Amino acid sequence: MVVTSRYERVYEQLCSIAGSRYVSNRQEELFLYRWDYFTCSTPPGRCDFVVLPGSTEEVQEIIYLANRERIPVVPMVSGLNNAGLANPLQGGIVLDLRRMNRVLEVNEDDMYAVVEGGITWADLALYLNKKHPTLRPPITWSPPATGVVPSLLENGMHDLGMVGGCGSDFINGLEVVLPTGEIVVTGSLALSDSWYSRPPLPDISGLFIGWSGRTGIVTKASMKLWPKLPRRDYSLSAKTFKDGIEIEMALFKAGGPLLGICDITAINSFWSLASRTYSGLDLSRVPLEPRGADYMGMLTVMASTEKEMEAKAEVICDITKKLGGRITVYEEVQRVMAENERGITPLVLNCPVQEFPIWNFYMGGIGEWIGGYMPIRRVPEYYLESLEITKKYGKHALYYHRAMFGGHYNIARTLVLSNKDDPEDMRRTRECLMELDSALRKYGVRYKPQYWAVLRNNNKGHAGTLGLISRIKKMLDPNNILNPGQGM
Repeated sequence: MVVTSRYERVYEQLCSIAGSRYVSNRQEELFLYRWDYFTCSTPPGRCDFVVLPGSTEEVQEIIYLANRERIPVVPMVSGLNNAGLANPLQGGIVLDLRRMNRVLEVNEDDMYAVVEGGITWADLALYLNKKHPTLRPPITWSPPATGVVPSLLENGMHDLGMVGGCGSDFINGLEVVLPTGEIVVTGSLALSDSWYSRPPLPDISGLFIGWSGRTGIVTKASMKLWPKLPRRDYSLSAKTFKDGIEIEMALFKAGGPLLGICDITAINSFWSLASRTYSGLDLSRVPLEPRGADYMGMLTVMASTEKEMEAKAEVICDITKKLGGRITVYEEVQRVMAENERGITPLVLNCPVQEFPIWNFYMGGIGEWIGGYMPIRRVPEYYLESLEITKKYGKHALYYHRAMFGGHYNIARTLVLSNKDDPEDMRRTRECLMELDSALRKYGVRYKPQYWAVLRNNNKGHAGTLGLISRIKKMLDPNNILNPGQGM
């Protein structure tokens, strides 16, 4: 075949690297990689090629090619990003890592797993349940098909958050293909034969955490696991979010993880109602004012023995009741639920979560959230302002909060549902999201910011810090090929 254009030349070289079966330039397939199907405020992008590499070496060769041809490369796993973080804003190559989905090692003594960059939560959970049933990973509330490594790198929230922190706190080390094609390893593996920790070396893992895939493509990660101890799950309710947060703070100061609490998360009544859409509830008919108890907490306790569990439960229940909250074992909650709604409980308790109905995909529905890390006392403040902003646009504020690392830091976010088939509704939703973003900045720091939110960061952030970030990015990616237009 005679190659007559740069486009054809790049296509042929990609096929020679990954195999023609794993390269596409067909428009109907490129269309699927334009956006994440959740995001309302970030426009779909476009790409010229999609490649599914099968190894670190193939990723490296693709990066070498992209540098020679000055072509953007956007790494992704599932595309379920809820912020457009992998929308290919400037065209080029989408690097779909889903073929690289193996568990490479599990060390039961040091409690860690080494995984490839394209593994999903479903892949990891299935593997550990079958081969290492005494260990569990920290699992996010995102769908089973979402990527493990992106969640770790972007500081995702997990069901071991109280004992271990956010996703990045579970990283021992990374194997990364830099934007220049060089390969580096971070963590203990850099100077030893195992990958059990990040200290005591200079912690260069941070060069790839929170960067939206702009400083390197992570092809392997070592992540902490946790013992799979017997657990008991509780429903915790309070009249207002402020009341619920007061209970949380008392639990933090009583020991938090020392009481066996591995996870505290909370939703408001609107999110709880939205979870029931699969049983026929039409949320659009629900008033915009909260009714009844508005704080719905979920609390998980782990213990080695039943005696230990009872002692911990007694302390937790006493604290909650003294502060006016209501705490109930989840099994009791399920017994009093309507029969057609009992499916909600296993959906929430068994990660990965499969709570798809909340978005009403079958009716053109999508959902996007604005969230951030903030001090615990700001969580109810942001909620109250979220209620006022969303009500102004005729929307419900679906609010979510999670406490991490014994309560030392917290996250809260407001989800807004929309209908992508209704242009006016999409316009109102975008305006609502941008106002929520402005409000959040009074209370905390944006989490997984969309590209337009990053521009707001750059306009108001600390000049010295932003300058250092810019210089690091330029040093690592001199040709600006990795996910251009996204991240800081």
